[in-house]
Amino acid sequence: MGLKQKLDTEIIYNAVYDLIEKANTNLPEDVYNKLSNFKCDYKDKILKNAYLAQTKKRPLCQDTGQVLIYLEIGQDVVLEGEYVETVINRAIADCYKEKFYRKSTVKNALYDRTNKGDNTPGLIHTQIVEGDEISILVGIKGGGAENMTQLKMFNPTAEYSEILDFAKKCALEAGENACPPMCIGIGAGGCAETAAFLAKKALFFGKTIEFDIENVFETRILTAPTHIACLPVCINISCHSLRSASAKIINGKIVAASGVRKYNDVETSSNARKIRTDNLSALQNLKNGEEILLSGKILTARDAAHKRISEMIDRGEVLPLSLENKIIFYAGPCPATNGEIIGPVGPTTSKRMDKFAPLLYKKGVLATIGKGDRTINGLNKLYFKAIGGIACVLQACIKDCTPICFEDLGTEGIYELTIEKLPLKTAWL
Repeated sequence: MGLKQKLDTEIIYNAVYDLIEKANTNLPEDVYNKLSNFKCDYKDKILKNAYLAQTKKRPLCQDTGQVLIYLEIGQDVVLEGEYVETVINRAIADCYKEKFYRKSTVKNALYDRTNKGDNTPGLIHTQIVEGDEISILVGIKGGGAENMTQLKMFNPTAEYSEILDFAKKCALEAGENACPPMCIGIGAGGCAETAAFLAKKALFFGKTIEFDIENVFETRILTAPTHIACLPVCINISCHSLRSASAKIINGKIVAASGVRKYNDVETSSNARKIRTDNLSALQNLKNGEEILLSGKILTARDAAHKRISEMIDRGEVLPLSLENKIIFYAGPCPATNGEIIGPVGPTTSKRMDKFAPLLYKKGVLATIGKGDRTINGLNKLYFKAIGGIACVLQACIKDCTPICFEDLGTEGIYELTIEKLPLKTAWL
């Protein structure tokens, strides 16, 4: 038997902490290069966002998501000290607190959706491999793109082209909800849960395939053996901020997998019409698809706040705020650091608020702002689409932030924002 490599798990804490910060604030160079060459109407804002996030060391997206850990431990490594998963979750909690990242993990999916406040536990996937090294990849996955995941159990005689057609269907259905241009991960094989695992892992480790789909900058695939009667396929989608960072631990030292390229500033411009939130006549006369730069006062409110408002109305209670002629931004920002008015901020998926929209519009809401197409129509009400995944760019449009109510909901509470030239596209419902 060869010599064993003894390692205190505290070195894994240090590696994970550093990789979380790097993944949240530095767009990987290969992704940046692909986006630079991708045709997109708002490419300049995406690249500007990458520059701002890197320069300010602030998150690329306000949805700093769930933390994925792909951990490969050489079988000749002997770990000592605190239990490895406890160490990893401590690194997550400390980094998210100290770096002012948004905490988005709730205590239980069904029975207690109270925010845990530390973004743990991470989604940790551990594999024992040959050798005496440890490899760690940290991925950050937000909820908007994750909710676009689809699983299908194909007939085992299905053609490869049918798999690609399924991937295309998923991408088209995801649309703006997944913050395009997007990356598609295809997982095929094993059982249903294997395909789902492979689809997400493919985003970071998969083989790139040639596949031309509108608003998709890359498609990656991983496959595995399966039963003769089965062909499970899962599609997992990432937004344009395909966030990851990796490192190895070799001979007791952390070795970065690659350096960080310094990005240049990018000029952005817009010929959109400038409108204020108190100019009701101008707002009501906007045309569908018209781009504007909006300034004035708006409110933030997303899932939990909408649910609470709806329940209060059902109980006949007096609301702690007026909704008359208000514009609601479906957003949950990162916590602000010292010197910031607000942390990086951006839109969440609008259709999750669709079941509440008719009631709130009836109560006087003038317009809503969010991401993606919606499942409601015929209201003749104003809706604005905001660009997803450019949280540092949109953060610069916020000039003041005042808590209004539901502060116990944290990022999901209601705040009044003073905005200046927030880029939006009109979409009447």
